[in-house]
Amino acid sequence: MKSSAQISTRDNYGENSHVYYPIVIIGAGPSGIAMGCTWWANRYPGIACDVPTLFYSFSFAPNYTSPTVFPSGCEYVMYLNQVVERFEIADKINLNTEVKSLKWKEEEEEWEIEICHISREANLITHSRLEIIRAKVVISGAGILTNPNHWPETVSGRNTFSGEILHSARWPRNVNLEEKDVVLVGAGCTAAQIAPAILQTKVKSLTQIIRNPPWFVPRTKEPGGKEAYAKFAPMIYGSVPILGFLVRFIVCCMSELLWYATFKRNNLKLRKISEKSSLDHMRKLAPQKYHSMLTPQYSLGCKRRVFDNDWLQSMSDPRYTLTTQPWIGMGGNEVTVGSSESNSSLAALPSQYPADILILATGFKVSQFLHPLSVMGCQGVSLQHVWKERGGPQAYMGTGIDQFPNFFMIMGPNTFVGHTSVIMSIENNVQYILKMIAPILQGDISCLEPKPEAVEKWVQDIRRDMRETVFDACQSWYNDSGTWNSVIYP
Repeated sequence: MKSSAQISTRDNYGENSHVYYPIVIIGAGPSGIAMGCTWWANRYPGIACDVPTLFYSFSFAPNYTSPTVFPSGCEYVMYLNQVVERFEIADKINLNTEVKSLKWKEEEEEWEIEICHISREANLITHSRLEIIRAKVVISGAGILTNPNHWPETVSGRNTFSGEILHSARWPRNVNLEEKDVVLVGAGCTAAQIAPAILQTKVKSLTQIIRNPPWFVPRTKEPGGKEAYAKFAPMIYGSVPILGFLVRFIVCCMSELLWYATFKRNNLKLRKISEKSSLDHMRKLAPQKYHSMLTPQYSLGCKRRVFDNDWLQSMSDPRYTLTTQPWIGMGGNEVTVGSSESNSSLAALPSQYPADILILATGFKVSQFLHPLSVMGCQGVSLQHVWKERGGPQAYMGTGIDQFPNFFMIMGPNTFVGHTSVIMSIENNVQYILKMIAPILQGDISCLEPKPEAVEKWVQDIRRDMRETVFDACQSWYNDSGTWNSVIYP
C-alpha cells in the first residue's frame, strides 16, 4: 500500500481542486502544539495558571526560565510561542482559520474538511473565504475552555441593561474600569483571579454574585520570596536541569497522593482533614461577615478547588461586596438579586446593585465537545447525534470512536484531570495517537477505528470508577447536566 505521508495538490484546474494533507490538526493551544487555545482566548485581568509552571510545561520542553511558580496567562503564552519557535512549527500553523465541518469520504477513505479563512479588523470579521481540503488523518486539539456558557435563562432584563456586558473568555482590549461600578458573576478559578485584579484598579465598587462557594487551597509561595525566586530560580534550574526534573517529579507525586487521599469517595477521614484546613484558611483571611457565605455544602473535590492567592484578602476592601442571593434580573445601570416570584418563600427580597459593567465568569460549554464543529462519519452519521443517542460524549480512551475512522481527539471525553497538570495527560494522549497513526501514514493500513464493543466497555469502566470518586457528588462544570460526567477521568 502506498504511503499517505505526502502533501499534494489534486485536480489543479478542475472544479474539485483541493490540497491533500496527511494530517490535519485542529487547534493551536497546548494540545495542538504538542501534536505538531485556551491561553489565547482568555485574557481577563489576573489570568494565571494554578499549576506550578515546572509541571505545567511539556516534558520535552520544560519551562525552567519562568520567574514565578505560577505563570500569568501572558507568561504562559510566551512559553508556548517559544516552544513553537524551538521546534519550528510556526509555518505549519494557519491562524484566523476556522474548521466548519468534517466529512468522511468512504470511497477514498479520507476526510473532506471545510475551512473558513477569516480576515479581521479590530474585533470584527470583515471577510471570510471558504476552502475544501482533504486529509487522511484528522486530530482535534480544539479544547473545551473557549466557548462561553449561554446567557442564564433565569435572568431577565438583558435588553434593558444600559451598561457594558463582558465575558471572561471574550475580554476586549483597553477596558476602562476607573470610577465604574462593576458586578462580577461567578465563584470559580476565573472569578477568583479577576476580583483581586479589578480591586487593584481605581474601580468605584465591585459586587460579586456567587451561587456556591468553592473550597480554598492556599497557593504555594515562591521559595525565598518573589524577587529572590525571579532572580535565582531560572539561573539554578538552567544550570542544574536535573533539579528542575526532580521538582517536577515531586509535584507530580504529591498530586497523585492528594488524589488518593482526597478525591476517592471512601477516604472520608482524610477528606475531612483537608476540608477543615480549607475552612481555617478561609476564616483566617476573609471578613467574618462572609464566613457563612464561603462555607461549602458539598464535599471537597466535587468541584474544582480554588488556589487562593489574593481573593480572600481582597474581600476586606471597602469597595467589595459579596452576595449569594440568586441573580434574577437587570435593567438600566443595576442588577437585581434575590428571589423570583416562583420561589419567593425561599430567599430574601430582591436587592439592586449598581452596575456600569457586568462581568460574566460563568464558565464554558465543557460538555459540548467539538461544538460547533460538524463531524460526519461513515454513511453520513453525525458525531453529535451518536453522542446524543448514547447519552453523552464518549470515546475509547477519550480518543477515538467507532464509525469515525482516522479521527482522533486530544483531551476528548473523560480525559481531563481535576487534581494535576493537564499537560501530562495531553502528552500521554499524543503518544497513544502517534502509535495509532504510524501504520496509516506508512501505508500499512488505510483506516483505523475502535470497535463498538470496545467503546462501550471503556465507557462502562469509566462510569463504574467514577462512582468511587467525589466528582459526581454534586453538580459542577465537570458534570453540568447532573447525570453524565463527560469531562473528568476517574
